Amino acid sequence: MSRLEADLFLLHAPSVYDFRERDDMLFAYLSDSDSVNVTSVYEMYPIGWFSIKQRLADHGFDAKIVNIASLMLMHPDLDIKRLLGRLEAPIFGFDLHWMTQCHGSIELAAILKQVHPDALIIFGGISATYYATELIGYPGVDIVVQGYDTLEPVTELVARVRRGSRDFRSIPNLLYKDAREVHATGFTHKPATRYNDARNDWSYYRETPEAGPSASKLIMTLPNTGCAHDCGWCGGSRFAYRNIMGVRKTLIQKDDDLIVDELRTMKEAAERTSIYALQCYSENKVRMHRYLDAVHEAGYHSVFFEQFNLTPPDTLRKMGESTTAYIMLSPESHDPKISAAAGRGTYTMAEMEDWIPRALDAGVRGIMIWFFIGMPYQDRKSVLDTIAYSERLIRKFGGWDALPLICPMVPFLDPGCRFFEEPERHGYRIFHRTLEEHRQAMVEPLWHRRLNYETRWLDRRQLQDVSYEAIARLVEIKGEHGVLPVEFCQAILLTIDETQYLLGEMERALLLDGTLPATLRAEIRIYNRKILAYSTDQIVPVRRPFGGRWFDDFTVPRHLIDEIRSAPGAADADRERPRAADLAG
Repeated sequence: MSRLEADLFLLHAPSVYDFRERDDMLFAYLSDSDSVNVTSVYEMYPIGWFSIKQRLADHGFDAKIVNIASLMLMHPDLDIKRLLGRLEAPIFGFDLHWMTQCHGSIELAAILKQVHPDALIIFGGISATYYATELIGYPGVDIVVQGYDTLEPVTELVARVRRGSRDFRSIPNLLYKDAREVHATGFTHKPATRYNDARNDWSYYRETPEAGPSASKLIMTLPNTGCAHDCGWCGGSRFAYRNIMGVRKTLIQKDDDLIVDELRTMKEAAERTSIYALQCYSENKVRMHRYLDAVHEAGYHSVFFEQFNLTPPDTLRKMGESTTAYIMLSPESHDPKISAAAGRGTYTMAEMEDWIPRALDAGVRGIMIWFFIGMPYQDRKSVLDTIAYSERLIRKFGGWDALPLICPMVPFLDPGCRFFEEPERHGYRIFHRTLEEHRQAMVEPLWHRRLNYETRWLDRRQLQDVSYEAIARLVEIKGEHGVLPVEFCQAILLTIDETQYLLGEMERALLLDGTLPATLRAEIRIYNRKILAYSTDQIVPVRRPFGGRWFDDFTVPRHLIDEIRSAPGAADADRERPRAADLAG
């Protein structure tokens, strides 16, 4: 019987643990915003786990990452309890990942405690830090590791457990419990320099086949934590870090050399790899240009750069010389009042339109312009005016040179951010305050009721409705102007129609009878299985198969998976899932 052993397993749960059996809630298109290549199961785990894995390896310990969410999507008949029984370690770790996993992680931790009653179960991350006192009260949680950099506390914790000790009193940043009470060791480990002092290693990903014939590999780099900026909706902003972490310096940077070393770990595979360069908007020019030198030296295929301001000419030229560069801007709204209230507003749309040709002339391949639904002062008319402005951009720049996109802020406004902590001042109403309220919200049948907020200008139902109205119209515009193929647009519009129909039928049934009839449950089950059979995003809305993304599971071997699948003939089940050639429709 096959087993996997480690000193620490890091387990990423699905957003809703039992999503495969659910016919009482809709995993609706857009309920994850469709802004990145994941489903509403939120199968992307925190990139900081790589650093924990590497730091433990540097100290002689073995940490393994098992993406339970990804495995459940790829193998719908996988027996998760049997899988947990095949994992042997003294410690298991979980994330809440911006609260998207608050249901799945807590449920999976409780099951794990049944399977491995003597193992320690730990949680960490920003959301776990915010809710540490409540989180430690769940029966399946033994330890909460607080902070934005937990490498030292986790390494010392693993070392002591491996020596046979459960005395954690001198390890900082812990809340832990024994049979009698909860103990706090003091939240004192808050490094201001050399954040995340470990080199992320992408070597495991070099030989992994791409997810489809036209796809390239995509990795993410994270050169810092916290932020130099202060967007009111963000749990990583200046306000939020001061509020959650109790620090004054809210931008903590990783050592340049470690980032360069990380980029080199892809070796020759860099030529067919793209990078999503997270949080480069907080980097100064010296660090940014050194990063670009490393990208160029390694030969990366392309890089998507998040930028807060309009990038200056010398950096634009260096981007264009270093790689196939794309810039992602997030003004949040075309309206300067809304943009500023959201924490942006560093440029006007006229200034952006003047800047775009200069960026393209400098060698940048394209600009992606993201707008957001759920901001202060933003009503339905304002959202639709943003769509009208988007059509103007498409007419002026042809679509792909300056590609407008829009998404709703789902499922939650980040706990700890300014709008969550001061809602009335900014025109917000908060529905879910506690961790348990958020956990229960994740299994609400209708996604507008999962939202933990509404605004003075759009209530939750209106936020849901205007999201579909705006995205449908933007898709129509892209079809009319040849930005997207007509068949892509038709498929998206059909999905939106089907989604709105089911949401409406569910809402009517719940209002009239308080329950969902069997016939509707059958439709929900079919819809959920279809919508969770692939991933997609709004940029290139092609349905993509699972298995080739950097965060898919590469730890559990195929022979072990086949041993613990629950259905007879399960070995052939994956062949029924969509294939790459069939996924454009």
